[in-house]
Amino acid sequence: MTRVRSGVLVSAALRCANRALIDCVLARRGDADAGAIFVHIDALDGRHKLLARTLNFEGQYEWHIITNTEWVDAEVASARLADEIKMDQDAFIIAVCDAQARNPFDVM
Repeated sequence: MTRVRSGVLVSAALRCANRALIDCVLARRGDADAGAIFVHIDALDGRHKLLARTLNFEGQYEWHIITNTEWVDAEVASARLADEIKMDQDAFIIAVCDAQARNPFDVM
């Protein structure tokens, strides 16, 4: 199975999000070949969600919430992302501001 490089996948998601009118930016550029990808969603009402891309047992990628609860405040989200970057400095971070809390990778 051929894997799409992280940099290509992130670029495609940003373009698709732009077409779907999802306000998102690349907050941190990671390793273009195999960097982890995190999505920080701000629902514009004080709620924040952090998602990480993981590989399941069938070899398919899935998005999982990486905080203790689905919604957290901005400080908790920022602290968790800082911890993730300490562990993996090659990670991408996509920042999303969307009242519908859409993941830009889901519109691809």
